[in-house]
Amino acid sequence: MSSRWKLVTAVLMLVLLGGGLAFYKSTKLGVPFWEGQRVDEWLVEARVSFLAVGKPVKARLSLPANGLDESAGQEAGSLGYHYHVDHDRGESTAIWSSEMRENGQALYFRVRFPLGSESGGGPIPPTGSIPVAEAPGLSGSVGEAARNIVARSKAISSDADSLFVTFFRQIENAAPSQEMVLINRAYEKEYHDDAPIKIGIDLLALAGVPARVAYGVKLDDRERETAQGPLPLVEYFDGANWKVRDPLAPTDVLDGSKVFVWHRGGGPLLDVTGGENSRVSFTVVKDRIPLARLTDLQNSPILVSTILGLPASERAVFRYIVLIPLGAFVVVLMRNIVGIPTLGTFMPVLLALALLEMPVGPGLVMFAILVAAGLWCRFLLSRLNLLVVPRVAACVVIVTLLMMYMTVLSHRIGVGIAVEIMLFPMIIIAWTIERMSLIWEEEGKRSAITQVGGSVLVAVLAYSFMCVSQIRYWAFYFPETLLILLAGILIIGRYTGYRISELFRFRSFTED
Repeated sequence: MSSRWKLVTAVLMLVLLGGGLAFYKSTKLGVPFWEGQRVDEWLVEARVSFLAVGKPVKARLSLPANGLDESAGQEAGSLGYHYHVDHDRGESTAIWSSEMRENGQALYFRVRFPLGSESGGGPIPPTGSIPVAEAPGLSGSVGEAARNIVARSKAISSDADSLFVTFFRQIENAAPSQEMVLINRAYEKEYHDDAPIKIGIDLLALAGVPARVAYGVKLDDRERETAQGPLPLVEYFDGANWKVRDPLAPTDVLDGSKVFVWHRGGGPLLDVTGGENSRVSFTVVKDRIPLARLTDLQNSPILVSTILGLPASERAVFRYIVLIPLGAFVVVLMRNIVGIPTLGTFMPVLLALALLEMPVGPGLVMFAILVAAGLWCRFLLSRLNLLVVPRVAACVVIVTLLMMYMTVLSHRIGVGIAVEIMLFPMIIIAWTIERMSLIWEEEGKRSAITQVGGSVLVAVLAYSFMCVSQIRYWAFYFPETLLILLAGILIIGRYTGYRISELFRFRSFTED
């Protein structure tokens, strides 16, 4: 079989395999093929991690009261543990237990709810008797300072809501009173980062307002999915209902579109026996697939399930990885068909990925400043007659210092956008500077500027291609379509005809 037929066979197999898997996933498993058919829901996944010490393990995670329906449950990563949900007086707790576990452990629990639904932060009446505030055992100068603050605040506050605002405004004040400074120092020694929350709760208790800690999760609708710690909130009783507010924004009512209240009612959010260094983190995803279909995917064969069979915190890392082949395809198309010169393949792709996290205009300006300044420093290094590896390493150090200096300078002049300069891959920038300087010396500055300019142009085109919402949807929810993209790259790889830029370059031959 000739190489041409081998190529045709490989292309047909890739197209049939990728298209067939996508067709099966869409028709049989019900995954919407078009982005317009998606169902937007919030998926909040809790990840409990700890180090088992070779003893029986029992982990208890407090659950939101309003998220336990048919869409809540444990993820596949929790299997191997005996698991159930305990319901007690309106509160729910997920309980995992196992015998003789060792090393690092991870347990998962997910809650799904539609966009715009109740966040769980609304007022709720007390269960049982009316709550009574328990005065904290403050004594000495700290107790006297706290009582003075409470007395002054009650003189200007008429209810529990205004007391909450008054106390937390004083706690977060950039120029606190001497009494608040004294209280802060005492609490920070014992409670560290949780000191502001504890101070506010104790001051409310001294004022006769029952209060306790609650925990929420920030709802971020950006595509970037990263684990976050629980958001400390304060729940207080106003005489009729328990209310939840964010102490960092005491004057605002809790925005349910931005914060989902995971835990109320006091008590620990997480309790682990048989393990140490336990912590809980949350991954928030705006998911497009209903739970029944997602469950079918997780139980499907590995080839069909792909990354959608992973817990949300594990598959979040693929959000940008699946975009790299899209950028590589654009680079191949621009170089082999159009004829735009670039400095390698990965430099435009990684530059495009960095541009996804910042405005394009300022991002390109910062990139140009970095390359220009780095190139000038590189020419200074060339006078020292260094070997290649030390010279490239020196460029990395210089680029790092330039990034730091530009970030500090932008902060001083109030241009916050330059803080995102750290998103640029410094190794690629150092390599770009080194490669550009060699081309400058060997082929002239015009060739060097042309190749760098071509790389930036291709990066912008790759960025534009990656920003197409439907393309990103296919790449993440139908990654098998990347096989079709691979087939297109193989076809382009065999193209040996004129490039579009060469048609303009040699147009005089045609005229003759």
